[in-house]
Amino acid sequence: MTDKFCVQVPKVYDWVTKEVEFQTCLSFLECYTITDQICNNFTLECSSDITSLWVANGDNHPRAGTISVSFNEGCGDELAVFVNGNLAFSVGKGKTRVQTVESLRSVEVSCSNGRGICRGEYALSIHNKFQHTCLPDPSESIECYLSDPGGNRICPLLPDAIECVEIPQANGRQNKNVVMPNGQIVTYQKINILKKGCIGVEYKRNGKLCKRLVPFEFTEELLICAPTGTRVKCDIIAFDCMAMILENDSCTWIEVFIHVGQCIQSQADVTVALEGKFCSPRIDLSSSRC
Repeated sequence: MTDKFCVQVPKVYDWVTKEVEFQTCLSFLECYTITDQICNNFTLECSSDITSLWVANGDNHPRAGTISVSFNEGCGDELAVFVNGNLAFSVGKGKTRVQTVESLRSVEVSCSNGRGICRGEYALSIHNKFQHTCLPDPSESIECYLSDPGGNRICPLLPDAIECVEIPQANGRQNKNVVMPNGQIVTYQKINILKKGCIGVEYKRNGKLCKRLVPFEFTEELLICAPTGTRVKCDIIAFDCMAMILENDSCTWIEVFIHVGQCIQSQADVTVALEGKFCSPRIDLSSSRC
């Protein structure tokens, strides 16, 4: 005797396998910051003259900084503080003001006109930004591989090793009619697929192994039968990358070429009825005797 059973299963509306190639680049310039801490007292005559507390040297290195100025005593109620030649803020007598700026070239102060002396303190945290070029050894090859955000090697075929998802559209998926080779008109939906991950790059510099991380993010359009109510499932089925050094008259960089194979399906859950019957295990024949 058979019975009917209802089972929920995914129905595949469309199924596409597609290969895609894209590229990203990695500069050989490495950035680092050196922070200088400067603090001192200042004493200046009460006048409208501007007195310099600190000025950068003549190089062109970018600098950011945090400025702290205290006005201990002097003429008037406020001390004017100038940053990069422009009035930045004022400090009340007996108070301290702190300000952080993205670009710092000079710090100056001015006390009000009068008789006597202005006294105070200042402290500077100056963040000097530098760059240097880290080129691989000419005889060494460059290796690339899929990695996690921490730079560790991972298998490209593991789930979520490469994020491959549909990007929702504000007005939903757009319909597009396509004329097939037999003349039939078929309506597809246009979807946007995002692939996101990290590439690890290794090379040697003066015999020492250097590791760099290159995040990538790539979006492509695809026509697929994915009507309202369906979901898009994307699986990575192949991955390869190649890194090579490119240069022109003014710059040298690593170009990373990425190849991804993907399996894309549009699915929706449906309920199907199956005929079957309950069964029970048979007797273990090995326990029987001849």
